[in-house]
Amino acid sequence: MNLRILKKLSKRAAVYLPLLGDHREQFRSERDDNYHGMHIRARKHFERCPSIHTDTYGNDEIVIAPRSRAGHRWPYIKVRPPVHPRRGTIMVGATTGYYEPEWDEECAWSALDKLVLCHFTDWSDWEHLRPTRNLNTPAAVFAAADVMLREHGVSLP
Repeated sequence: MNLRILKKLSKRAAVYLPLLGDHREQFRSERDDNYHGMHIRARKHFERCPSIHTDTYGNDEIVIAPRSRAGHRWPYIKVRPPVHPRRGTIMVGATTGYYEPEWDEECAWSALDKLVLCHFTDWSDWEHLRPTRNLNTPAAVFAAADVMLREHGVSLP
């Protein structure tokens, strides 16, 4: 999944969330201000920044040492998955906590995916949780969300 697909899925998922009981605030993300909370694996869309150091932070960061055609070494380039969504991606968020409340946010697609996965999971055996429905693709998640809406007696506007 890349950030463009995430933005489209979040726009489509935002309609389902209030109907399924997720009444957190919905808003559009700003550039480099919000965090989507997902792991983007498409390396084409990784963030790149030049560096003179080879140390990495975490398992997701990769260091590339490019060379010119003449064999000269350029500064290192650190490559890591993007943590910020594209500007305009639908996000959901709310303040959580009691003594020291903090803002918690995620993209609408991630919220819907978690909601549907929790609904279609067999919770009878805590050691061996298993999904009761195949939810491997976005189409399957939206089909399962439609089933949840029918169970609640609600339809899409």
